[in-house]
Amino acid sequence: MRMHLVAWMATIVLSLGCFSVAEAGIWASGHGDIDAHFHEGNLEVGLHFHSGAKTLDGQDISEGHYEADAYQIFVPGAPTGRPGGAIWDFAGNAGDQLWFLPDQSDPIKPYLGWGAEELSADGYTAFTFTLLSVNGPDGGIFSVYSLDSSGGNPTFRLSSSDLAGAPKSFGLGTGHEHYVVAFNRVGQFDVTLKFSATQTSSNQVFEGQGTFTFF
Repeated sequence: MRMHLVAWMATIVLSLGCFSVAEAGIWASGHGDIDAHFHEGNLEVGLHFHSGAKTLDGQDISEGHYEADAYQIFVPGAPTGRPGGAIWDFAGNAGDQLWFLPDQSDPIKPYLGWGAEELSADGYTAFTFTLLSVNGPDGGIFSVYSLDSSGGNPTFRLSSSDLAGAPKSFGLGTGHEHYVVAFNRVGQFDVTLKFSATQTSSNQVFEGQGTFTFF
C-alpha cells in the first residue's frame, strides 16, 4: 500500500483542496484503538491513542480520544499471499495478496485494537461492532479476523465480501480486543462502522458510528 503514498497524497491535496492528509494526520505505528465512548451525552465511535503512537514522520500522537477522521491509518509493509482453502474466502480470492495490520504489536505498524473499556466500567454491556459500508478499490475486501493457536485457521469477525455468510458484526465481550485487519487490494479503504451498547440499569440501547480511512 505504501508505494502509492506519494501519488495518493498529491491527489488528495491538489484535487480536493478542502481536505488533505496534512489536516487529517497519518497514524503509522504504536497502539491505538477503534473505540466507543460517550462525549457530551452522545456515543461516539472514533480513535483512542495510547502512549507510543506515532505519525508517519515520527511525531508523537498525544494520548486520548479523537474523532474517526482525525487520523488516517497507514498499512505499511510487504503483503502476504492469501492462504489456500475456502476458509479464507472472506479475505479475498485465491491468489490474492493481503496487506494487513497484525493482532500483536509490531514496531513498524499501527497496533490496532477494538475498545470500549470506559463503557464497561460505566455499566454498559452487549458491545457490538457492525460493518455498515466499505468504499475501496475495485474488487477490494476489508476483513477482520483472529487466528487459532496454530496460526493457520481464521475466525472472521468482519468481512465486506459479498459471499453468503460473510460476517457483518461481532461482539466485544471483554471491552478490548486485537484482531488482524486485512485488505486484498492496494489503495484507500473508507470503512464505516456502527457500535452499539446496552445500559444495564435501563436496558436502553445506545448507538454511534464513524468512518475510518486505511491506506
